[in-house]
Amino acid sequence: MFRILGTTVCLTFLVLSSGCAHSRRTIRPIDTMSLEDRALECLKRGIQYKPNAVVRTEAIEALRSYGSADSLPWIRTALMDEHPAVRFAACMAIGEMEDAKSQAMLLKCATDKDVSVRVAALFALHRIGTTERTGLLVGHLLDDEDPTVRRNAALALGLMKEPGAIKILARAMKDEDIGVRNHALEAMGRLGNPESRQQLVFLANSGVGSEEVFAINALAELQEKIYYDIFLYKLDSASHLETKLAAARGLGLLGMTEGFAVALDAIDFNRPVPRDNLDTPADQILRTRQLAAAALGAIGEPAALPELNKSMISNEDARLQVSAAKAILEILAHDHTGDVLFATPAGQAGSQAKVR
Repeated sequence: MFRILGTTVCLTFLVLSSGCAHSRRTIRPIDTMSLEDRALECLKRGIQYKPNAVVRTEAIEALRSYGSADSLPWIRTALMDEHPAVRFAACMAIGEMEDAKSQAMLLKCATDKDVSVRVAALFALHRIGTTERTGLLVGHLLDDEDPTVRRNAALALGLMKEPGAIKILARAMKDEDIGVRNHALEAMGRLGNPESRQQLVFLANSGVGSEEVFAINALAELQEKIYYDIFLYKLDSASHLETKLAAARGLGLLGMTEGFAVALDAIDFNRPVPRDNLDTPADQILRTRQLAAAALGAIGEPAALPELNKSMISNEDARLQVSAAKAILEILAHDHTGDVLFATPAGQAGSQAKVR
């Protein structure tokens, strides 16, 4: 997908009247109904955040994950965004949410000057039943000169819920670009191809950090308990924290909380390791904290809410604020009572008190 490098940015949010957790050992109340409103406000502001297109794209994805029809008007506005990455993300989100009311706008996006936006629009149109031009995606996958377009076409085909696309995606496994091959592999796995899933298992156990994280995240999306042992093994034995966090997320999507302590501890990660200039300390910190938030959201433990609230309202990087808001909404989706929840000390997942 699009990768846009941005500077550190900041969104301003009001602090909850109940306060935020200043220590993982401090137990403070969180009013979940107010917290949900503020998390949604964070994402809505994120879609409007002009200084950084990454913030806008990630806010769109977070609202799509939230899944409420009330978020669709905000996502629709992004179809007219000045940046193609944002228009791409909006088309993909609308397609996954199958918003037929956006058909006219999607048809316009299908003629966008940016090819990746056209790919996403074709995907969205297919998902709402307008399939006349779906076949164009094959050419974008196999013949486009830009590897980013080929990657995005593989992503779109994998989300179409059409097993017949497996044969087309298999042809992309000969692509010279590893990103295209990875997107095609993940797409085929998502569509149920057993050989692709076996290859993802192999990569998850390969011992190479970046490949491990990619493969574990791809397997996690399948949400199948057959991969429980892989996730648990990687959580316990992986040498890279990012791999552990991906495994914690995979376990969380299976309804398991074993990775809670690891993920909670990493939400304010600040221990980057020296690497080359292509992976700076700032990049490592951002990536690790976002993986931690994603894991906490998947696990769904209310005990994480104070730390995520703290990240959402006080972090200087808007990308991390959006990640925290997304995780908060995912956790609240596990608990619809609107009660006041109290966080427990780190490592004691699952033991939260509720006060009427």
